[in-house]
Amino acid sequence: MSEGGRGAVVVVVNPRAGGGRGERIVREALRAFGRQGIEPQVIVCRNGGEPGRISRRAMEAGARLVVAAGGDGHAAAVAEGLVGAATPMAVLPCGSANDYAAALGMPRRDISAAVAAMAAGRTRRVDTLRVTSQEGERLFLNVVGTGFDAAVAERAEGVPFLRGAGRYVLAILGELPRLRAATISLTLDGERRELRALMVALANGTSYGGGMRVAPMASLDSGWLEVCVVGEISKVEFLRAFPRVFRGTHVDHPAVTMWRAREVEISADRPLRLLGDGELYGTLPATIGVRPASLSVIVGTQTGR
Repeated sequence: MSEGGRGAVVVVVNPRAGGGRGERIVREALRAFGRQGIEPQVIVCRNGGEPGRISRRAMEAGARLVVAAGGDGHAAAVAEGLVGAATPMAVLPCGSANDYAAALGMPRRDISAAVAAMAAGRTRRVDTLRVTSQEGERLFLNVVGTGFDAAVAERAEGVPFLRGAGRYVLAILGELPRLRAATISLTLDGERRELRALMVALANGTSYGGGMRVAPMASLDSGWLEVCVVGEISKVEFLRAFPRVFRGTHVDHPAVTMWRAREVEISADRPLRLLGDGELYGTLPATIGVRPASLSVIVGTQTGR
């Protein structure tokens, strides 16, 4: 099947999104597109490298819109083929957390409203994140982290019966006994710092993990990374302070440090996994940089930062 054509709407589907919910959501979305007088072309991805190639071919064929039907990680994979192009991407939220869709103001439960926003065609140029590690280069859209949050994400993959924040809270409780700080080296726009930390999150958007506001001052088009570092604290104190992240007030905790940079180099004294847009990707060391205004996206009526 060809990837789109001039003026086409191409829906790129991750069939595994949301524990299989994606198929039902796409069917509902197709009915909503029909009510808008739009007949999209649907392409189901079969492997991890396909989304970016499909979106690139759709853009080159003249598609007017590419829709990423999946979670945050799938949206990042689709965006790989559209970086630097004028063709916009929309996100049809089918994942477990859908924080990036929320940041774009796309309704996460009202599929008809999400499709209506796509049909309205309101666009915004936003930043993307380019991560370079020993595994190569990878684009992400929302938040890249390492340390405890990556360990939690790995455990959350084994909690298929919950979605959103509940899934991550349960994973945090399960991972808490293994909480251990690492010595982290951070180079922020050329300025090096070394510190003991439980986790580091580098944010383009405000939230991850289904609504944890790790970087409440972040903006998708600021040209900056918000860097959140959680220092070495006890398990009891971590558990006591953790609920504050859902309000974004954790930034006032004495163990939390916030910085801002355009490029961050990060390494650690032991192998730590990288977490990008909810997906585990490689290990440290890595370099994370901002590519300002590099992606056109469809936004809803009430956009996040």
